[in-house]
Amino acid sequence: MRKAVLAFLLVALAHAEFRLVAMDVLLDVDEQGNALVTEKLHYIITTQYHIALYESSLAKTDLASWGTVVGSDEVRYHLDSRVVSIGNVVVRPSPTSRCNPIADLCHGELTITYGAGPSKGRGGEPIAGTGVFTVEEYKPRTIRYTLNKGALQFQTSELGDVILGENERLSFMLPRGAKVTYVNPLPGGTEQAGDGRQQLSWSNYVLAHFSMVFEKEEGLDQEVIGFFMGARGRLYSFISGPEGAPAVALIVIITGSYLYLQRKQKKAQV
Repeated sequence: MRKAVLAFLLVALAHAEFRLVAMDVLLDVDEQGNALVTEKLHYIITTQYHIALYESSLAKTDLASWGTVVGSDEVRYHLDSRVVSIGNVVVRPSPTSRCNPIADLCHGELTITYGAGPSKGRGGEPIAGTGVFTVEEYKPRTIRYTLNKGALQFQTSELGDVILGENERLSFMLPRGAKVTYVNPLPGGTEQAGDGRQQLSWSNYVLAHFSMVFEKEEGLDQEVIGFFMGARGRLYSFISGPEGAPAVALIVIITGSYLYLQRKQKKAQV
């Protein structure tokens, strides 16, 4: 009898699973071309053992632990950490919901958020070819953003094209005022957020030769502010450099000499 029960339990555990039924990956892009990434993994959990395992793991907040719990390599970044710099990672599991005692199953959800930007050199400067988007000011007051396809890390075809499964969705939320100038293939869905920003989405699709370019025109006030901020940065770099101290000393000497001569001239006139 014990052997029969043990065999039953082993068979039940062997056929039990955390089944990934949907995945949403949203990249909320800012004006610097960085992205706040939100990945939502939706699971159906079967058997009381695995439901209890999920619920007992709700305090875990790292990818490695959850990858072990659900037994899946999909608990990961869907951006390539060799191409983008990833930081501020937060893993938030939701309590089980929509449980069906008769079918012995529940639903669970993992939410993974993190920031993604270009990799930095030793001096803190962005490394060319890294980041989610390449950002360039290609004409006055107009910034062009070009998607770095190598930043994405999904299943790919033999030709290297991104493959999105039936229940997998990839979305980009663009900065306010952005204008899409080229996108291939065309998104399956386009939405307007409450703040007027545009969201482009693809699902159940092979993104052959995937590319996206959008532009954003800055206001004249932003150009003026940018000019003075740049001038201030250049001045600070000059002063903090090897030639800065002698130049400041020379300016002090010249200014002091001028004020001294002015004062001496006024005394002579009196």
